[in-house]
Amino acid sequence: MAARGTLRASLLAALLLAAREARPEPVHEASPWYVPDHAAMQFAGAIGFLSAGPGWSFLDETVEAALLVGWAPPALAGEDFFTFTLKGQWRPFLLDAAGWTVRPLMVGAMLSYTVGDDYFAGLPSRYDRGYYWFRTAIRPALLLGASVGRPVEALNLRFVEGYFELVATDYRLVQFIRNPSTVNVELFTLALGVKLRF
Repeated sequence: MAARGTLRASLLAALLLAAREARPEPVHEASPWYVPDHAAMQFAGAIGFLSAGPGWSFLDETVEAALLVGWAPPALAGEDFFTFTLKGQWRPFLLDAAGWTVRPLMVGAMLSYTVGDDYFAGLPSRYDRGYYWFRTAIRPALLLGASVGRPVEALNLRFVEGYFELVATDYRLVQFIRNPSTVNVELFTLALGVKLRF
């Protein structure tokens, strides 16, 4: 069981390294848009215990997109599952102070697809039509967060950036709108992560 967890953690680390190595060296001119310019690794946030993958920045890093693969172990989630996520963010503000770069506001959205025996994209035949209004495998969500980073030349990185996100999935938002007292503080899930900018 521990070996499977170690294997999965190794796979997530390999995703980060693959994104880093996909960037041509040295970079003297702008790379094509499809070449990742950063890699992200995230803890929690409704897309698995750990997730990682490549990312792309546009418009002076005010708009970002990322493809993440998340994993949760059975000990935490009750079963072994993977989540594939497409995430987009808008980061309109940039503050520089003493070598640190702060993005005080990040807003965005994501769409995730979870693979596992208990997750479905179409209503299984064992349920009557209309039994579930949502699909357990597909989760759209809204994001709100911030980040702080600085250059790390010793690692040949433009920036190492830490971030947090508050994630509200469609299911939690609808439940909150229908009956706010049932959701309480669980409307948002906290995500913590790091981005390595090449």
